[in-house]
Amino acid sequence: MVSAVLLAGPATPLAAPLSAQAEPPAVIESLEDATLREALAALGAEATPLDEEALVLRVAFPGGGIAVLRRSGCEAQACRGLLMTSLFTPPEGRDPATAERIARRFSATFNPASVIVNERGEHLLKSYLVLDGGVTRENLVISLGLFALGIAQYGEALYGPGE
Repeated sequence: MVSAVLLAGPATPLAAPLSAQAEPPAVIESLEDATLREALAALGAEATPLDEEALVLRVAFPGGGIAVLRRSGCEAQACRGLLMTSLFTPPEGRDPATAERIARRFSATFNPASVIVNERGEHLLKSYLVLDGGVTRENLVISLGLFALGIAQYGEALYGPGE
């Protein structure tokens, strides 16, 4: 159980401590809108629904990272998956081969997410969380925080420090 700072550094989205629980951790077997928003709020992220069912959210993480989260694998409102994506456009003048090399290197070294380069040259950072069998609330927060960290780290890798 994580009871201290998850990752060091004040600029990381995981710098918020999680409190230790006296009871066994609650297990989430399907992802409801309220549960997802609660986990995002624990990170200081703001979510805006992009559809009427709130299956798709635009999320702004502290520090400027933007993601689209889509609850998936849904049957009768019980969703057992979460697709996390963030879109990057390489800077003007960046050699496409260099940008693709950066994407490959990041995908090979940052295990919680990977980058796909689409036919327009845009870079899509993505990760998928499977809830089949359940995850703890703490694991949900950590997974979202790691994705936010991936957004920050990939932005720095693609655009340079401070971007």
